[in-house]
Amino acid sequence: MFALRPYQRQCLEAIEKAYWKGIRRQLVCLPTGTGKTVVFAHLPQHLKMKKRMLVLAHREELLDQAVDKFRRANPDLSVGVEQAERRASDDDRVVVASVQTLSREGSERLARFAPEAFSIVVVDEAHHAVAPSYRRVLEHFGFFAPDTKRLLVGVTATPRRGDDKGLDEVFQEIVFRKTLREMIEARFLCDLSGWRVETETSLDGVATRHGDFVAGQLSDRVNVEARNGLIVAAYREKLDGRRAIAFCVDVQHAIDLSERFRGAGVTCRPVWGDMPREARVDALAAFSRGDVKVLTNCNVLTEGYDEPMVEGILLSRPTQSALLYVQMVGRGLRTAPGKAGLVVIDIVDASRKHSLVSLPTLFGMSEKFDLEGKSLLQATREMERVRVRHPYLKLGDARTLAEVHARLLKVDLLTTEVPPELADLTDLAWFRMPDGAYRLSLQGRESITIVENLLGQFEVDRIDVQTGRVRLALARTFAKALSAADAFVRKERSAQVGLVNRFTRWRREPATPKQVALLASLGQEVKEGLSKGEAAMLITQAFARRGPQSGPGRPPKRL
Repeated sequence: MFALRPYQRQCLEAIEKAYWKGIRRQLVCLPTGTGKTVVFAHLPQHLKMKKRMLVLAHREELLDQAVDKFRRANPDLSVGVEQAERRASDDDRVVVASVQTLSREGSERLARFAPEAFSIVVVDEAHHAVAPSYRRVLEHFGFFAPDTKRLLVGVTATPRRGDDKGLDEVFQEIVFRKTLREMIEARFLCDLSGWRVETETSLDGVATRHGDFVAGQLSDRVNVEARNGLIVAAYREKLDGRRAIAFCVDVQHAIDLSERFRGAGVTCRPVWGDMPREARVDALAAFSRGDVKVLTNCNVLTEGYDEPMVEGILLSRPTQSALLYVQMVGRGLRTAPGKAGLVVIDIVDASRKHSLVSLPTLFGMSEKFDLEGKSLLQATREMERVRVRHPYLKLGDARTLAEVHARLLKVDLLTTEVPPELADLTDLAWFRMPDGAYRLSLQGRESITIVENLLGQFEVDRIDVQTGRVRLALARTFAKALSAADAFVRKERSAQVGLVNRFTRWRREPATPKQVALLASLGQEVKEGLSKGEAAMLITQAFARRGPQSGPGRPPKRL
């Protein structure tokens, strides 16, 4: 029996509450390692299930993992498997099924389950749910009928799909979510530190398809002796003796890199999806015992692998897919006794044409940022602190924290940084947050944010530290979200438009003596050439940091 964590209980309650509001196709977003399977294993008892429950997954490891969790959470509940030669009994209250088995055209395996047989269907790794195979099964059970009473719950750790398809094709609403950062800060996941190792391999000329590199061309480019040797050297320098997983492009890359590790005296085994099951199980068991220090793998450990003692991740395959990157890094996020944290080594190839995902980009920093072995969480907090205290400081091209601190010593307040993607869409002073959200700071303790959710929708929220968060709009495109946010400011905060409009003439005039004096009283350094607009923003940020004061509650719009 599992003891539920507080957020897992909250998730179950959110699912139940949304169901009674009429949300029948729900999505739950929880990072890898936070117990998604544990949550849906408790659904039968939490919802007092009257009929049967079906769990859909697409890999054998996910099926077996779900069965184990259900049996431990519900010892008295019969659980069966529907996959290949395994068949569930008609008496099984929970059926864990392979979507490939059920979704074949004309499959008698699907036909034997009446549409009304299950009151709850769960889709594991729900970012796959828009695929025709999943839709065929869900349509069989009538989930797209407007009057359905059955409950569909999709669970995923992935912040977004790798293509442009929104999961709103299948799901109605995200009913519960926690971010990777929230779970690290709450210590339910371990912190990450990162290193950047640059190679001389060029990725220019490698074709892309569906948002990422074509595997065959990529393998030809990266599976070379010099680069593989660099990966082994990086492991020996940063992780020597600790258990690590190296993610490779294809099977041959996994085999060749494994041979290179063994040649350097590091115990290593390659694993891939189509290798004999017994050999793969043996390799994973040896790694779990610590007899093998490195696993090189291709397309087998990105989902459903739960070894908590993974202390290092080697990104041997470059990727443009945030989805794939999060899945790879997620394999090492679980906490364990004696585990200090997770070290991620980005193997970064040269490219003028392609934009690569790296560890800092998970929290909104530049792909070229080098953590130099520092904590990702601490680096993110430091970047946020700098952005709040120095909103006009240009940081987008900074490569290290040391460079950020060096710029602080010679702050140029006349160098503004407007996100280029916003330049032609708005005249208000929006900026991009390290977590990828866009923010417009208003006077006092108020701001407007725009962030994209997993359903491909853009959430526009008004945030006040005293009254909380209020949803202003939900838009299908970023442009519409930005338009709604700007319209709110112009209508409801019209007195502040002059303050936040980056083109207003008064903003470019020299700061007044009153502004300079107020900044000095707030402990803010005043640089030569400070403008009224820059001073107004600094004053706003300073009051926001200080909270309610005994003196003036808000800075004046203009001084």
